[in-house]
Formats: sequence, C-alpha cells, structure tokens
Amino acid sequence: MATTTLKILREVKGYKQEEIAEVLGISQNTYSRLERNPQSLTAEQAQKLSEFYDVSIENLLSEVLPVITFHESKFENSNNGYLNQVENDYRVEGAQSEIKSLKEEIEYLRKQNSELIKALGKN
Repeated sequence: MATTTLKILREVKGYKQEEIAEVLGISQNTYSRLERNPQSLTAEQAQKLSEFYDVSIENLLSEVLPVITFHESKFENSNNGYLNQVENDYRVEGAQSEIKSLKEEIEYLRKQNSELIKALGKN
C-alpha cells in the first residue's frame, strides 16, 4: 500500500486519524478509507483539509510525495527544547554535586597535609 500525502501530513503534524476525522465530521473508519484513497474526498473535505494543513488542494491530492518544510521554532515552544532543558538541568545538578564532592576531598587532603607537616615537624 502506498503512503499518501494525507497520511504523511497527518503524521508529520502529529495527529491521529480520529482527530482528522473529527475535523471533517466523519468516523475514523471513513477517514482511514479516505487516507488510503484520497481521490474519494469530496470537494468540501478536500477544502477543509487543505486549509487545515495549509497546503493547496493540488498538493493535497498529488500522488507525488510532498516536500515538507520545517519552520524554525523557539526553544521554549518545542518538546525537544523542554527535554534539552531537563537534560541541561540534570547535567548542572550532577556537576554541582561533583564540585561539592571535590571540595570536600580537597578539605580532607588539606587536613591530612597539615597533620603530616605537624608530625614531620615533631620528629
């Protein structure tokens, strides 16, 4: 079965068949059949989908795979941005914990050094 432009657009935008069926006012099963055979779309359905996806009807019904352009998005508005922020927060916490451990080790070594100097001075 060939992948249609309707399926590609839906998946790229992150929608489920049920959601697109709701936009068209039809059942998920009916939409699934339309997705497999887009030439069965009514003029009204094609118009709604072209507006919904912001593509021409010609591109919507084309048998040529669509060219999809991704627009630049702001860091705060994307899921990846959120994940990157969580990852960065985790790295910062890990680094702060490591810094604290290193400071404690330095302090321990300084005390040991002082005790060794004192012990050597007494001999």
